[in-house]
Amino acid sequence: MSSLPNFFTLARQVGESFPDQLTVVFMTAIGMLVAHALLILLIGKIYQVLIDWADKRNIFWLSIPFYMIAVGLVLMTHLVDIVVWSYALIALKIFEVDTNAFYFAGEMYTTVGYGSFPLPDNWKILPIVVAFSGIFAASMSGAVLFNMIGQIIRKKTVK
Repeated sequence: MSSLPNFFTLARQVGESFPDQLTVVFMTAIGMLVAHALLILLIGKIYQVLIDWADKRNIFWLSIPFYMIAVGLVLMTHLVDIVVWSYALIALKIFEVDTNAFYFAGEMYTTVGYGSFPLPDNWKILPIVVAFSGIFAASMSGAVLFNMIGQIIRKKTVK
């Protein structure tokens, strides 16, 4: 147990290995999550307005196609997130081939982690940051979609 470094030593060692451009990575993660949250909230609000409109006109069955459209839009927001990450990685010149940036971003964002993309030692933190952004974005999306389906169920049981 005495051979383990204390937390501050470990944090300093990890921090020393970060590249100077790590600020771009963190700002990309924060910006992407803020934009994702706003888009998801917008989709959720539009969905709520649409099903309220349909319910007032006794055509509540439209809530199901509206839900499917919302699911498609949510999927598109995740694809946009992966593309944003791809362009950030291309700008940082982490990969020699631009398509590798896209594949890496997609694998890490979805936390599949299947590919074998060798990263320079100073970029070993990158998969963690991309994966965390994907986890949080997926959680936001899941919460909104869960709420939407709950609105359908609640409306159907009331009528």
